[in-house]
Amino acid sequence: MWKDIIKSKAPEKDLKYPLVIWHYAQGMAMLSQNNVIEAKKHLATMRKIMVDTKIKDLTIWGINNVYDLCVIASKTLDGEINAKEKKYTTAIAFLQEAVHKEDALNYDEPPDWFFSVRHHLGAVLLDAGHYKTAVKVYEEDLKNFPKNGWALRGLMNAYEKLGDKKKFEETKSRFELAWRYADFKITSSRIL
Repeated sequence: MWKDIIKSKAPEKDLKYPLVIWHYAQGMAMLSQNNVIEAKKHLATMRKIMVDTKIKDLTIWGINNVYDLCVIASKTLDGEINAKEKKYTTAIAFLQEAVHKEDALNYDEPPDWFFSVRHHLGAVLLDAGHYKTAVKVYEEDLKNFPKNGWALRGLMNAYEKLGDKKKFEETKSRFELAWRYADFKITSSRIL
């Protein structure tokens, strides 16, 4: 639904956290359209907003600071921008930082960050040819969410790249069971 996101209106300028997340979504949507220049503009705007010290005082129900969520968003977008430019070492570093920040969040249900950044990191590792490292990233994600179809799909892709037919088939069975009620198909652990 990237086109719907692109058409969405920005929140009011005084709503700092929603505005950062809107720019994150816009930046990711721009990447889905291969528009790196616009994605970089949204990232730059996010960073400007995040300088406002008031955003560091905001929390979600007193559990997690929204500034931390903004850092996850900006590092994820930065990582994906670099991946789009095939600057994989830099992309991986940003995404690892985002994963580290996500792992440091306090538990909340539902999670305050809405998806696992490991799904992005694993996909970029696959693009960069780091198949064994991608397996580790997906397996780590599956420790927390054993039936997550996104992570299972990424793990399936990693085993396919490694030529491990047995583990590929095992993971494929797990993925098909997890994804059996989904209303769309995926070929990666992230959609861009």
